Amino acid sequence: MRKVSKEIAEAFTENVNKIMGNTRIRPISEWSSKKQQGVFLHDNKIAWFENNHPSENLSNNIHLCFSMCGWDTVTTRERLNAIFSYVFASDSVYLKQIKGNQILFINDRQITINENLNYVIRSVHGDVFLDDPIKNTG
Repeated sequence: MRKVSKEIAEAFTENVNKIMGNTRIRPISEWSSKKQQGVFLHDNKIAWFENNHPSENLSNNIHLCFSMCGWDTVTTRERLNAIFSYVFASDSVYLKQIKGNQILFINDRQITINENLNYVIRSVHGDVFLDDPIKNTG
């Protein structure tokens, strides 16, 4: 894992702003009263928490949204993999490209994903799973 990916993942899980090269952590909206943070790579939002940061979630469930924003690059996968390793520390969650396809591994499951869609990985009571893709409306 590259130093920049590691530091970005750490800052994202700690819910603090950070800029390193082409990656930044900042509020996902200037209008949000919750000041939810997102990870932006070349100004594309690649990771964010669905409602609240896990530290604000009393049930300790995790709802991590991610997107490759149409960029199925090594850098996008590496940033997301670093975030996955910090957020889902006890589970094996990672992205890998196989024969041109983007494959999300969650423990022993392999799921082909579309690099243009948004997804949510949930950890509910210790069970980690992928929700159906989020349809972009508007």
